[in-house]
Amino acid sequence: MGTEMMSDSEHRSGNTNSVAATLPSLVKQVKENSFAILSNNFSHFFTSCDDLFFDLASKAGSNKEQNLYFDSMREVRIKKPQVWSLFKEGFEENFRNLTKSRISGAGKKTQQESISLESIQLVDKDDMEQDVAIVGIVNKARIDNQELLYQLNCRFDYLLPDVKVNEGNNPLDPAQICNAVARALRVLDLDIRCKVILLKHLDRTVIVELKNIYSLANELMVSAGVLPQIRFGVKKSASAVAPTVAEAAAAAATDPAVAQGIAQAAAAMGQMGAQAQPGMQGPGYTGSVSLGQVLSMFQQLRQTGIHIPNAVSRPVTATSAPIAPEQLIDSLTTLQLSADYLEQPHLYNIRTVVEKVLEENKAKGKPDALNQSDEDIINLVAMFFDFVLDDRNLPVPFQALISRLQIPVLKVALKDREFFSHSDHPARKFINDIAASAVGWDQAEKEAQDLLYKEVNRVVHHVIEHFSGDIVVFEQALVQLQNALKSEVNKANVLEKRTQEAAQGKAKAEHARDQANQALLKRLRDAHIPDNIMSFLVRDWQKVLMYVHLKHGAESTEWLEANQVIDDIAWALRPHQDERSLSRVERLRDEVMRKVSHGLEGGSISRESVLNTLSVIEQTFELVIQQRLDDAQLTGLKPEHLAALGQTPTAPGKTWEEMTAVERQQLKMQAAAQEFVTKANNLRPGTWVIYSPPNSPRTFRCKLAMITDPGDSLVFVNRFGLRVFEKRVNEVAHDLQKGYVKLLDSGVLFDRAMGNISNRLKKLAS
Repeated sequence: MGTEMMSDSEHRSGNTNSVAATLPSLVKQVKENSFAILSNNFSHFFTSCDDLFFDLASKAGSNKEQNLYFDSMREVRIKKPQVWSLFKEGFEENFRNLTKSRISGAGKKTQQESISLESIQLVDKDDMEQDVAIVGIVNKARIDNQELLYQLNCRFDYLLPDVKVNEGNNPLDPAQICNAVARALRVLDLDIRCKVILLKHLDRTVIVELKNIYSLANELMVSAGVLPQIRFGVKKSASAVAPTVAEAAAAAATDPAVAQGIAQAAAAMGQMGAQAQPGMQGPGYTGSVSLGQVLSMFQQLRQTGIHIPNAVSRPVTATSAPIAPEQLIDSLTTLQLSADYLEQPHLYNIRTVVEKVLEENKAKGKPDALNQSDEDIINLVAMFFDFVLDDRNLPVPFQALISRLQIPVLKVALKDREFFSHSDHPARKFINDIAASAVGWDQAEKEAQDLLYKEVNRVVHHVIEHFSGDIVVFEQALVQLQNALKSEVNKANVLEKRTQEAAQGKAKAEHARDQANQALLKRLRDAHIPDNIMSFLVRDWQKVLMYVHLKHGAESTEWLEANQVIDDIAWALRPHQDERSLSRVERLRDEVMRKVSHGLEGGSISRESVLNTLSVIEQTFELVIQQRLDDAQLTGLKPEHLAALGQTPTAPGKTWEEMTAVERQQLKMQAAAQEFVTKANNLRPGTWVIYSPPNSPRTFRCKLAMITDPGDSLVFVNRFGLRVFEKRVNEVAHDLQKGYVKLLDSGVLFDRAMGNISNRLKKLAS
């Protein structure tokens, strides 16, 4: 009985030894060498984590943020052995999985039953944010190591005759390694921000070094005589794979026909690129690239033998038949509603989904190739979602939500080519509206912002659960989304208008104050009058001037009369000796008193203050008329008067030779900043930005609502229409120069994506 009651761990151990024994010795050697390199890279990763979090803590904008980074540093340090142990376990498991299909018998996979979405707990936003970060790292690593990975897949495939090796099960593929890391990191109790920071650091220290592992692995197998020269047609299946860019270029050097084809492709794509540049064209970009243009580019690349990175390529051969579009769509629907897909949608993308369908067909003896037109559509949709996952204009949680629509959108594109041709197609408009609503979504305002996320999450999963081919599902989801957003948009518009009106009123008040200060400064700069009268003009008459400017404007009679009061007082209330001047002072007294009284009452100054002020002015006039005012009682503008008029003391200018090195550098920076002043001046209302103030732990997504006139203040609001920042042009220019402000492209997502795709294909051809 003791023999029969083997523990789970013993059972797993025995199975591991059995599976490990089935690996060819050369694959085992590659595994051991790769693990040794990974071990060294991970050692550097963990060692540098202390420096990473310490540096972040030293730059933190608050005690709370600083403590977060210190706690994260401590958590990683304490649980480092546990994380490494779990990763090692996952690494071993990936190699065991490589042979599972051979050990258990190919084609014995159980069919997942369809399941309602309501019975599955939705993936947490933090998990999605981590998943999106991992997808980005994996895509980048695959693109950077495209040829080496292809060669590695081929050589593993050759060494394991009864196992189909591809990016989905190669244990050294970036996806397998990153997912092993993600599972290991679950033991860390970290805030999602710190976990994403950790993943990006992993990319810089470990994933970027995978190239060395792939190079050494390929060299080892080449030295052992395994496929010394891989031609891209060497596969166990009869399907052909297009050559890489490098091989196409080599062919062009010896084959004039190929060279001419490449030149034609480059010329054609150059012409298309002139019509539609990359997606990041700035706010309001509405350029578009047609489906016909992109398909023509695919065709040109095929004719010239250039391989599109990460493309699905399953052409029809003598031993394979094309899968019918209807059959492909049915298979995609089955997978879309499977428990496996619904529980872990981040593990699937267009390419892996199609490969899975075709492999299952092949195992069952069904058609396992693609019509060329279907293959092109699949690759185009895959490139669209690559763009979505790499688009910094979208908040990460919404990138994840949109990416969950990959299978439904692929089905739409395969069934209805109008999807690419018409901007008002329900599925296309649905995606564009999600992106447009999300551009201002700010996770920091969690409670208010979550309402939008929850609504988008609901309608996205409504599509996933119900879309089997009827476009009405997308139409319903679009209406639901628009209805949910309508009241919010209307409310935001009202609040934004109020914000603009308040900012405009403030700008007018500041402009009126500036004009009042300039009028007083101009007339009092050289004046010498009694101190109490000088204080009255600077303190009280400034308010009168502001009021008159706001109500009547700078061209009005009222403004001219208010300025004349300053001139009259500045001339009259000083010592006079001759009879003619004294006579004029006496005539001015009643007129000045009347104008001052009228002006102060209009400026909402209390009646008691008005009477006190008039009494002081009248007494001063009497002193002048009686010639009892002398120079000792007079004063000019004092520093406090100048400060009240907006003037600050300025140091005398220095020559270049007299400046210190720091002052010279500051002057150079001011000159260099002119470029950013121009950029700030060129910003237009409606532009969305990511604003990261240097002294704030928060990052804001906000929109330029208006540029005040008069004045040069830029007013930024959040998606609710509430003011976030109000800054002068020179302040925004400084923040642009320092990188605190990053412009977002709020143009239509689909158009930007198509423009980006055409540009990528054009570069590939070049």
